[in-house]
Amino acid sequence: SGSPFTVQGTGLTFGPGSTYPAVMLQMITTGMDTGHWNVFGGGGCAGPTWALVGPNMTNPMASPATPAPFPADAQISNEVLQLCQVGGNGFLRGSIEGVTNSANQPRTVNIVPLGQYVADVTPSESPASWGALGGGAGLSELEAQAVAVRSYVMSTYGSLQGYFGYADICDSTACQDYPGIANENTATDMAVTDTANVAVLMPGGAVAATQYSSSTGGYSAGGTFAPVPDLGDSVCVPGACNSHHTWQASVPVSAIQSAYPQIGTLVSVGVSARNNLGDLGGRVVQMTLQGSAQSVTISGDTFASQFSQYGMQSNWFAVTNQPSGGIAGYWLGASDGGVFSFGSAQFHGSMGGARLNQPVVGMASTPDGAGYWLVASDGGVFSFGDAQFHGSMGGVRLNQPVEGMAAAPDSGGYWLVGADGGVFALGDAPFEGSLPGLGLHATAVALLPTRTGLGYLIVTAAGLAVDFGDSPQFGDVADSVAGWNGQLVGGATVAG
Repeated sequence: SGSPFTVQGTGLTFGPGSTYPAVMLQMITTGMDTGHWNVFGGGGCAGPTWALVGPNMTNPMASPATPAPFPADAQISNEVLQLCQVGGNGFLRGSIEGVTNSANQPRTVNIVPLGQYVADVTPSESPASWGALGGGAGLSELEAQAVAVRSYVMSTYGSLQGYFGYADICDSTACQDYPGIANENTATDMAVTDTANVAVLMPGGAVAATQYSSSTGGYSAGGTFAPVPDLGDSVCVPGACNSHHTWQASVPVSAIQSAYPQIGTLVSVGVSARNNLGDLGGRVVQMTLQGSAQSVTISGDTFASQFSQYGMQSNWFAVTNQPSGGIAGYWLGASDGGVFSFGSAQFHGSMGGARLNQPVVGMASTPDGAGYWLVASDGGVFSFGDAQFHGSMGGVRLNQPVEGMAAAPDSGGYWLVGADGGVFALGDAPFEGSLPGLGLHATAVALLPTRTGLGYLIVTAAGLAVDFGDSPQFGDVADSVAGWNGQLVGGATVAG
């Protein structure tokens, strides 16, 4: 410590002006002795020499001679205790005690007032800079975080020695992110003092285990509280959006086969059950890994955890391609609304046998393959399986008949494209422009969305590929094939 401190039981004061500004605790492990320590004094975390100053002590505790002020002053790093540890020393308020757990293993515990603990956790779990957003309205977020931090630690580990029998809570993200005073600042100190003695209570008066996260994906998973939509999860600010709301991961076939050798050669990865909350049908509850030898059924949590090193962020995902990079199955749609399924593609219904105002001209599937849409030339849309209906152009007078459709990557919407290149964006599919809007008069044959869902290409019969939104332009037939007078009938994209 940069200031004087004492060690309980030694009768000595250490610090500036003394021989030993640092102490080291060494648990005595001989015989049946438990919880007894020798205390050594030294010149700093690295020594270089240590002298025995307190032999055979029971759970020795170091405490500052004068507790550091809260809120902090400019000398805070010299007023608190420094914990010497591998990987970087930390500065901690309160006292530091040597204890043993139930297996007689040495542990170091920081004993700190609740308010000061909350003040150090709050900026470690919500950026203090948020307090200045919205002309200062962002302070409310920090206050909410402080209340959540306080409630969680009081409820989850509120009983004495609640964490593995020797502490109330751990200091990692497994419990709460507590790095001592490293992130302490005036904004979150204010949030803590503004909400002093405030906690969230459950019916009956018990303190609630307030769960919180940096991102839910758009719908909380549930636990102590019922799962609810999180409308702020997809928020964007200038230059950045929440990278955890929509994400992509590529899991190698070899990694899956290595984790589950009993399946043999991986054939397909399929989602068989979801929780029906949010986009894509919600979080994956159950999935099947089909192999050449056998299949294995696992939970979405297990899959996400096992392959997190490849970018899997949660149990909320859709399988967008199969092991070979090819096709495990497909559907064919007929003009009378009939649907024919092949391979692993499942039949979810059709309009076959129903009286249609106009023939079906296009089809699109959900990313997980558990549903699909059909579109008729008058813009009517029919949804099946887990495909949600997001509206149609049926009943609306169109300049030209609809030529086809494409689904947004999150299944939250879709685009319809007319024969004149007009685009109708429904659900959360964004409108990024159309051929008539550019003054182009051409016959459109396909709309190809980007993987982000923030753009698309419109392909024309004359060989044009017109980009909108974040769609790149690599050229088209009209520009690159001299004298070509054929007619395109469609197109496809390669993921990149």
